[in-house]
Amino acid sequence: MELDKEIGEKLKKIRKEKTGMSTREAGRRIGVSNSYVSRIENGRIPSLSTLQKLCDLYGISLQSLFGKEVETPKELEGKVKWIAFGEEMEEDELTPEDIKSILKFLDKRSKKD
Repeated sequence: MELDKEIGEKLKKIRKEKTGMSTREAGRRIGVSNSYVSRIENGRIPSLSTLQKLCDLYGISLQSLFGKEVETPKELEGKVKWIAFGEEMEEDELTPEDIKSILKFLDKRSKKD
């Protein structure tokens, strides 16, 4: 299946399943006609700005249209953010003890102010 068609089908599925919007409503919200939304869903790829508007409207990332990215379930979002934070701290060569020390220092500073 060609990429344009695949992206269009993903957008259509997300619009219907995640938002329940009609093409008319989606088009109205991003400032295009419903027939244009339909053409996008049938494989006509729009400008990146229009594609970004659709992604924002549907609450998805632009990157998710081009890969097999799995959306994080709501109940795991906080945990995933902490895992990502931990990985960033490791890259910066900070240990959990370093982070605790920094937080204690900041806590003491905020109590003085």
